[in-house]
Amino acid sequence: MSQEVDNIQPSYPLFRTDEYKENLANKREAYEERHPQETIDEVFQWTTSQEYKELNFNREALTVNPAKACQPLGAVLCALGFEKTLPYVHGSQGCVAYFRTYFNRHFKEPIACVSDSMTEDAAVFGGQKNMFAGLENAKALYKPDMIAVSTT
Repeated sequence: MSQEVDNIQPSYPLFRTDEYKENLANKREAYEERHPQETIDEVFQWTTSQEYKELNFNREALTVNPAKACQPLGAVLCALGFEKTLPYVHGSQGCVAYFRTYFNRHFKEPIACVSDSMTEDAAVFGGQKNMFAGLENAKALYKPDMIAVSTT
């Protein structure tokens, strides 16, 4: 390709060159299973029609099993099934905040779940210290009989 060590280009102008346009077109033809343009246009016309809008707005509420969202969420749900067990997620605070919000909405009550709130550095260079400190804190604060550890 046209990239050189002395002259690294950002993606926006680089992907606008003829060489890359040709490469992407060849890739699309050889490997992607693209629908014919007529089919794409037909679906677009229908999804922007009044009929589609009415069908969409007439849908009724849907119940979703929260354990099907992701595997770590299912692990937390499993841990909640054991008496006096605290789910402990080895991962970022964002994941646990998502799990707790998801379960609060589903079960309509607060859910106990903690994490070691790893940063990007801890995830890359090893989060063992975060995990040990987090487990000690969780044990001291909540005094569970068991801590179920899962990871994101």
